[in-house]
Amino acid sequence: MNTALLATGGAIDFGSIFTDLAIILIVAKIAAELFERIRVPAVLGEIIAGIVIGPSMLGLIDPSDAMRILAEVGVIILLAEVGLEMDLTELRKVGRASMLVAIIGVVVPMSSGVLAGTVLGESFNASLFLGAALAATSVGITARVFGDLRALSSTEARIVLGAAVADDVLGLIILTVVTRIVQQGSIDLAGVAGTIAIAVGFIAIAGAVGIVVIPRLFALIGERAVSPATIGVLAAGVTFGFSAAASGAQLAPIIGAFIAGTALSRTPQHDRISRDFKSLGAIFIPVFFLQIGIDTDVTKFFSQHVLAIAAILSAIAVVGKVVAAVGARGTNTDKLLIGIGMIPRGEVGLIFASIGVAVGVFDDDLYAVVLLVVLLTTVITPPLLRWRIERTEEPATALGAALVTEEPTGGWLVINNDEVQLKGNPPQSLVLSLGLQASFLASHAQPDDALLDWMHANRSADLTWDFATSKLLFDVLVRGNARSWRFLEVTNIVERALPEIARAIRARRGDASELDPTHSMQMPTVELLRERVGRNSFSDSAILFAAFILDFSDDSPAIGIINRLVFPENIAQQIRALVAASALLHTAASSETIENNARTTAQLADFLGSPLMVEQCRMLTEARGNLEDWQYPMLLDITTGVQELLAHPELIEGIEGSVESVRRSEAMALTTDPHVLDRLRHAAAVYILAHEPETLVRHASLVEPAPRSGKVRVSVESTLQNGQWTINIATHDMRGLLARICAVLAERGLEIVSADLATWPDEAVLDSFVVNSEQKPNAVQIAFELENRLKRRLDAPRRLISKTDSRLTVSLDNDAHPWHSVIRVTGADQPGLVQAVATAFAMAKTNVHHAHISTQGDDVSDRFEVSTRHGRKLGTQALQRITELLS
Repeated sequence: MNTALLATGGAIDFGSIFTDLAIILIVAKIAAELFERIRVPAVLGEIIAGIVIGPSMLGLIDPSDAMRILAEVGVIILLAEVGLEMDLTELRKVGRASMLVAIIGVVVPMSSGVLAGTVLGESFNASLFLGAALAATSVGITARVFGDLRALSSTEARIVLGAAVADDVLGLIILTVVTRIVQQGSIDLAGVAGTIAIAVGFIAIAGAVGIVVIPRLFALIGERAVSPATIGVLAAGVTFGFSAAASGAQLAPIIGAFIAGTALSRTPQHDRISRDFKSLGAIFIPVFFLQIGIDTDVTKFFSQHVLAIAAILSAIAVVGKVVAAVGARGTNTDKLLIGIGMIPRGEVGLIFASIGVAVGVFDDDLYAVVLLVVLLTTVITPPLLRWRIERTEEPATALGAALVTEEPTGGWLVINNDEVQLKGNPPQSLVLSLGLQASFLASHAQPDDALLDWMHANRSADLTWDFATSKLLFDVLVRGNARSWRFLEVTNIVERALPEIARAIRARRGDASELDPTHSMQMPTVELLRERVGRNSFSDSAILFAAFILDFSDDSPAIGIINRLVFPENIAQQIRALVAASALLHTAASSETIENNARTTAQLADFLGSPLMVEQCRMLTEARGNLEDWQYPMLLDITTGVQELLAHPELIEGIEGSVESVRRSEAMALTTDPHVLDRLRHAAAVYILAHEPETLVRHASLVEPAPRSGKVRVSVESTLQNGQWTINIATHDMRGLLARICAVLAERGLEIVSADLATWPDEAVLDSFVVNSEQKPNAVQIAFELENRLKRRLDAPRRLISKTDSRLTVSLDNDAHPWHSVIRVTGADQPGLVQAVATAFAMAKTNVHHAHISTQGDDVSDRFEVSTRHGRKLGTQALQRITELLS
């Protein structure tokens, strides 16, 4: 960006840029909120806000290259989102009526717009862009009105939404060709044919690369990526890369962004990428729309010339789209309703206008004309749709009273030729049951017209839950996908049967330009957990229903769902407990100051009641996300405390008279040092129970003050057994610490018998080792060598003896500990074994929480409690990696 700005001359005024950006983002959000509250699309609010703060009115923001670059980023992200929501299989299934409506809706307005522009004295290039701007349709506004009036499942809505899919593709092809023709500066048959060939060729090649390579690449990276941000960042890189390729081919960059979006939609991480782009778009897309207003000369709105042209083109825009409804001839539909649904131009027309300005074919007058047309068509469409739908509602509802037939052999619903087909005319009482069944069948098949027409005819039927339909909802959560929930929304089942979810969805919707309403129904927690829940195990449904409630509780509480659905009482209690306890656990784990709070532990234990529920609560809290790496160990500490309370109430911290409480008090009574007292006060219960009070005080005194990174303190104590010594090492935690300590001890010929590891929230570490040595180890020398070792890179695992009789067995047990994995290393003992194992753990990014080293004769049996760096249990791949490092 710096190069681009400096190319215009002068120094960069970062202060001015950031001030402008701050004003734009704040004003954009305020405007969007206000206009959404009065049921006017947020896009219009952002444009009007841009006009108000721009040079035409208040003059708070002046047009600048920096903001234009950010606006360009916004439109790139917007088109990538369009591509992400584009289902190419749906394009093949839109049907003859939708395709004809789309083609007529492009050809008639565009040809009429070109003709009108020429007659009005505009250049041919300007007329081309005027026609192209009139050809585009923005379906987001229409989809919202259809949804508000419970008409998304109507045949008219299906035709309009299907036509919009084809309209997007046709519009981008037109934009590509028109932009190329204008930039060439001359028009001839060969030039037009060449332009079309280049455009089609680029789309074909880039599309093929995107569809074939990108999904495989992301699948490969997804298996190996460590950072959760990797996929989203890489997706953004692919998007901007495709945009650059389109620009290099002298096509509009948004063409590349759209193709990148369609490619990313086919990746396994589609939902994750979509969420990341929504967050990114929430920042940059409003900049684009406000920039449109900022660049607008509002005085042009009062020019008779501009108003006259805008009136003519608005009439062409409206009539051209209404005429497109003749493409639905032969269907039993309201043609006027279809035509009205195709009217709004929205953000698509604005993109055409901004590109027209960029290539120099639009002056201020024509820019204002297109902006007025877009504003007018966007504003008039919702009331016209409401008027027409309400006028035709009674005849549609009457269809529900058709003669009920007997259930056919094989059931009401069947899948045939990738269609979910309805057989017969079921009674109205089955709307909820059949709707839920059809929704998870629709996850991989297309609902047929008969099913959608029957659901639309019964769109006002009262829906009541029972145990059978509640189990069907569980099936949808386990087996369904975005298509399933889209079906439930368009058939108005969500609004009628799950009003709490419907309210949450409405609260999420803040962008009227969003082309696919499924973005407001994303359930990331459910997605992460449902693979762990058996498909036929309704008894395990509590965690999934709790995740469902939490996913929709960000803006309004959805806990009322429990009272609406019909569960066995124990499942309802489990859901309530998981929702309440997860909120408490998430808050406790999100606190930067770790304080073992007995009240919190007791509350969680009271809510959950069993170790299984504690495990499910941890899974649920972890799946909700929003935890930093340092918070995962805290989450484990808290839940481990709950498990201890449930299993051994006498051991839990804070319980007066418990073994732990008494021992902690005895240790604290042995010192008056406030820092040592604080260290003892915040030590883990497991550590307190493992040592005598005097030992605890010595350890805490060694740790205080907390060692700086790279600094080490060492003390050596004798044990009751001859030839054995306890070496206590206080330092600052780091990756591979245990491996480095073991290396130093091994180099000094000290054989490790056992190890005990203790850590504190401030990353202070106290590691105690019992070693065999004929002479007392030198504490000063160990500290000196260890500090030098901490400055070096981690050594490769020590090569072990590979003879058959010396081989080690490494096993993984994920059931022996509630939160950590237990790895057992057994086999023939040999020099440097513990060091080799600890180094393998470090290189495999595995944290060691406790180690027990046991040697009997020539055989060793070592037990390590370990976890991933995020505090999770290990999988088979991690075990394989550790085994390879030891082999």
